[in-house]
Amino acid sequence: MKARASALLLFVALLLPSTLCAQGFGIGARAGTLGFGAEAAVSFSENFAVRGGLGSFFYEYDGEFDDVDYTVSPPSMTGTLGIDVYPLGGTFRLMAGIMFRDGDFETTSGDISQAGGVEIGDTEYTEAGTLHGVISTKSTAPFVGLGFGNHTQGGFGFFIDFGVAFVGEADVSLTADGALASVPGLQQDLADEAQSIEDDAGGYLKYWPILSLGLKIPFK
Repeated sequence: MKARASALLLFVALLLPSTLCAQGFGIGARAGTLGFGAEAAVSFSENFAVRGGLGSFFYEYDGEFDDVDYTVSPPSMTGTLGIDVYPLGGTFRLMAGIMFRDGDFETTSGDISQAGGVEIGDTEYTEAGTLHGVISTKSTAPFVGLGFGNHTQGGFGFFIDFGVAFVGEADVSLTADGALASVPGLQQDLADEAQSIEDDAGGYLKYWPILSLGLKIPFK
């Protein structure tokens, strides 16, 4: 995905009208909470630029919670499109725009029986089976932030972004498979557990933190 995104952005660069290129154009590679990917920026003055990028997550997180192994899978792709405002010229900037993504955060547990059981709701379950969870929020959301680094200035350099996207209320769903799925009362306990997660963490899940570090490559 990273190679495809880089190729696409370079292709766009070659097609830009010369009047835009004269103002300044740059591309960059980035890594952070938006995944690993590439972005491009076009400046219209020393104080204003338009920037967009694509990213992918090439990993899953494996961890343990209450003696049960879990695998967390992030969304497959993210993207941003927005404006950069340099109030003082230079490299300090304010940014705002739209973040979009393909997919949600998903979790899958190991076999519950091998872990000695797990408590769901107020009930202890020891039957063989796995748990699956999905945290769903808006796939398109506005973001704001600030950063340092100007993609269209001369020379190579690093850049960093700090911001937040407002993805809205989270919808948490939990399901099970195997023998565990047929246990009476499980579905209600799963629904209660999902609601508890939304109540306890919903205030945090409404925000997607943006932290990106990258290398810019200017074109003149």
